[in-house]
Amino acid sequence: MAELKKVDDFQYDVPLMDEPFTEPINEPKVQKNVNLPQSPKRKLRNISLLEKTIGFLLLVAIIGIAVLTIQVRTSITQMTNEITETQATIQEKEESALKLEQQKNELSKADRIKEVAKNKGLSDNLDNIRKVK
Repeated sequence: MAELKKVDDFQYDVPLMDEPFTEPINEPKVQKNVNLPQSPKRKLRNISLLEKTIGFLLLVAIIGIAVLTIQVRTSITQMTNEITETQATIQEKEESALKLEQQKNELSKADRIKEVAKNKGLSDNLDNIRKVK
């Protein structure tokens, strides 16, 4: 058969429950520091001058970047409008030049020139005509 192991008997210190626990009467009660919500002025007093300066500079930088972004977008839009207007003007000038070129070609036809010359009383001088290849 198996032998039983020897187990040490442990004693636990248990307080006696016979006597009720009471606080000393003479000891004054100290009020603990309770975290009450602070007003904004008190919160700002806890922030150092360096932190306030950094916060102010960040705010100014953010506003500055926003203003610069708006200004750049506005200037881009203005340039785009100017480019569009210039392109429209160029296209009108090109169309006008094309129309004038067509009129020049129509007016400089040999048949028309001969007709105008006959109306003005000019005649052909065959000795002065040369053919060029």
